[in-house]
Amino acid sequence: MKVYPRINLDITIKDLSLSLISSFAWSDRAKIITQIQSYWHTPKEILVTLCVRTSFDLLLQALSLPAGSEIMMSAVNIGHMEEIVKKHNLIPIPIDIDLETLAPSLELFKASISSRSRLFVVAHLFGAIAPLDAYVEICQRHNILLVEDCAQAFDGLRYLGHPDADINLFSFGPIKSCSALGGSITIVHDQSLAERMREIEQTYLTKSNFWFFKRLLKYLCLKSLSTPIIFGLLVACLDFLKIDTNNFISTLTRGFGKGDIQAQLRYRPPNGMLRLLQQRLEHLDASYYDRRSQVARDFLNLLENSVARVGKDAISHSYWVVPLMMENPEMLMQKLRKAGFDSTTGTTSLKSLAKETVFATKLMNSVLYLPIYASVPSHELTRLAQLINRN
Repeated sequence: MKVYPRINLDITIKDLSLSLISSFAWSDRAKIITQIQSYWHTPKEILVTLCVRTSFDLLLQALSLPAGSEIMMSAVNIGHMEEIVKKHNLIPIPIDIDLETLAPSLELFKASISSRSRLFVVAHLFGAIAPLDAYVEICQRHNILLVEDCAQAFDGLRYLGHPDADINLFSFGPIKSCSALGGSITIVHDQSLAERMREIEQTYLTKSNFWFFKRLLKYLCLKSLSTPIIFGLLVACLDFLKIDTNNFISTLTRGFGKGDIQAQLRYRPPNGMLRLLQQRLEHLDASYYDRRSQVARDFLNLLENSVARVGKDAISHSYWVVPLMMENPEMLMQKLRKAGFDSTTGTTSLKSLAKETVFATKLMNSVLYLPIYASVPSHELTRLAQLINRN
């Protein structure tokens, strides 16, 4: 009955419970935002927004680019990021990735630049940090803004974004590192651009504390269910009811529902979320990310060379998730779940933005995310590696 869940939410039951108790307490919003900003140690402008998608939408509003302008993007990306681009009457141009570094192909990037190119959005994937110096130089030469999406790359304030990127985006959503169940840090190099973004955001309503209270309850329940024995009982119940476990868990952990994405994004974060984010950053344990990375590396070293892994040549890797590429990921997912490991093909909202991007499409069609984190006993990780090696 013991099943290790696919996601280890990076927040404790204590954090969630204390936030739940204080969710309707008064707090000095401006002071909390100032405290959050102080942890980033940068002379650049810092915005604290509801989520990365909100910041990206604010950026495009502030830039007010001509219709038909081109936004180049890492081909493996969040579908909503592409949707936001289209909502602004702009054209997304997916740039295929290198599976070893997880960076966009430099040659394809250079070949895709046109007179209408305005932005290049580089997404660091799975916790890997892609080298950006070459992209920075090209963007500066062609007057293209470089947006560095670090939503999956937070590693305990050791990497604060490339210093020469125009925009750095960090996420603290429900399944992200140092989760505050939402919230985003956006670092903006240009002060006037930051002011335009801030002015637009000030016109938004603030999400209610009651909305955040319900969010806290939901993730407190999910965190409580993540104990392997309890999670195993949940999986057994879902199987008995003939409910697809993969879709059920993925739906529960998604931060946004169906419908108009902009209508869901255009809010300011509630006070409770800001307070939780400030507390998470104040009591940050950077060693946690060292332990997470070491566990992932130790596990990967147990796998045979024939097992395809991605991002092995990234300049650094904090292993937000541990993905492998498999010929039949669905079949292996079912096999591993029966053995007590809740792997998945769809934990994240990532997708390939175009079928023509060969490596991005190959990755998304064959990826399997594994339950690799420090609380899984080493002998169980060894058993998991043996199961994969025998596949």
